[in-house]
This record gives sequence, structure tokens and C-alpha cells, in this order.
Amino acid sequence: MAYRYECRACKGESTKVDTREEAENVQQLHRAVEHGGLAPAAGDIVRPSRIPVPQGPPPVTTRKALALLGLLAVGLLIARLLGQ
Repeated sequence: MAYRYECRACKGESTKVDTREEAENVQQLHRAVEHGGLAPAAGDIVRPSRIPVPQGPPPVTTRKALALLGLLAVGLLIARLLGQ
């Protein structure tokens, strides 16, 4: 599982690392460099990296659905007129 370090004070986050220990090392280094070795007042956190949620197909709008139904109706009408 991948982990990230996030600093709420700086509104930044680290790149993904493989272990929680690596993320905690990034946290300690960030605190030392940016916050004088102290925890930022706004807080910071080490947590599992966010897993992207798969996106489904885009929703079909009413206009598109009606256009498709209209084309289908025209196709059926042409088929009847041609006797098939």
C-alpha cells in the first residue's frame, strides 16, 4: 500500500512512498525544514494514498436520448415505407 504525508498548514502533500515509515520520515524532514522541527498548528497527517475512484461513462442527457429515439423512429418509418 502506498502512503503520503500531508501538511495542512502548507496545503501540500508528498509524493507516494511505499511504506508508512518512509512517509513518517518525509513528515519529520518537512517539519524540520518548514516548521522549525515542530508540528504545524494546522496539523499534518500520514495516511494511505488516495485510491482514484473509477469514472463511469458520462451521463446521457435528455436531449441526447430524445435525439436517439427520433433517429430510431425515422429509421423505422423508412423501413415501413420501403416495405421491410
